[in-house]
Amino acid sequence: MRVGVDYRPALVNREGIGRYVRELVRGMIELDFDRSLSLFGYTLAPSKFSRMELGLIESRAELVRLPCPSRWTPWLLRKLGKGVDDLVGGADVYHHTYLAPLAVREAKEVVTIFDTIYAIENSGFLEPEVGRSMTERAAELISRSSRILVPTEFVGAEVVMTFGVVPAKVSVTGLGCDHIARDLPPGKLERAREPYILTVSRVDGRKNHLRILEAFELMVAEGLPHRWVISGTPGYGSEIFERALANSPAKHRVEWRRNVSDEELPLLYAQADCFVFPSLSEGFGLPPLEAMACGTPVVSSCVTSLPEVLGEAAFLVEPTESERIFEATRRVLTEPALAEDLHLRGKQKAREHTWREAARHTLLAYQKAAEDSDPGEGVRRSL
Repeated sequence: MRVGVDYRPALVNREGIGRYVRELVRGMIELDFDRSLSLFGYTLAPSKFSRMELGLIESRAELVRLPCPSRWTPWLLRKLGKGVDDLVGGADVYHHTYLAPLAVREAKEVVTIFDTIYAIENSGFLEPEVGRSMTERAAELISRSSRILVPTEFVGAEVVMTFGVVPAKVSVTGLGCDHIARDLPPGKLERAREPYILTVSRVDGRKNHLRILEAFELMVAEGLPHRWVISGTPGYGSEIFERALANSPAKHRVEWRRNVSDEELPLLYAQADCFVFPSLSEGFGLPPLEAMACGTPVVSSCVTSLPEVLGEAAFLVEPTESERIFEATRRVLTEPALAEDLHLRGKQKAREHTWREAARHTLLAYQKAAEDSDPGEGVRRSL
């Protein structure tokens, strides 16, 4: 079985989908599947990563680069009368790793759907026109694909309900967090000179920074010495948070770092006293697992995918109540036994989520797609 993979995000995107594609391919290489991989990178911009950083330096995976603007690629395929599977030298299965429909001529198609947040009308989480466009692209790829890959059972159920997918076409393949340890310094780390809590995510309404700010203001009022460090780029609606922060009595204790490198991030996780991530909606929620892998206790949300992913390894709270976020964070910071228990549970939970395991489940999904087995019934069995 030969597989083509849309590898463009791995070349140009440092987080999110880019991380997923890079690490998934690394996992496949670990499983000795690289001789059957063709990686398709279509971008005029140079790669942000070397072959060494991509993990391809000794790999037998073939990286096919098409040096043209990505928006031209669909037009080029139509002009040539080709499919993207032709450009990678032929494939039994082609994996669309994100919502960028490219023509496929003969290969069975597979698509990864990370969440369906964009399909929620008037959510306030992204621009309406962007949401409509993403929904249309997701619907097209889902209708074409023999297999739909999702990171959690929660997203699998959302895909079934939102797009009318036959449940047995859905495969939960998961994500890994073991990449974070590559840049973690060895040995026991010294505590930060100034204690801090940490949030890692794009700053937008969905990630709930406004309520974290309210909870942090309560922490400052109670006399806790911590700073709040935010690592993340501005997202849709971030100006609302910026205005609230500018008017906050605790603004002098908040540090918003918009460009934290991959090398800096593990230490930032590891030296935090608590990782705070009460997101309003997630398809998976990788940052809390990354924090757990670095040994940091986590306060997170009790909604959408997060209970499924984090289980009892995190202190889960109602994310719409800032007082709950405050109380949970205060307890983690002031009760050493609770913090240590979450530390140990978190380390164990992080060990359960590896990219090698995600790659193994993905390869099984490829095999099912290649066989194009007739879907049956039963959400639980297939998800």
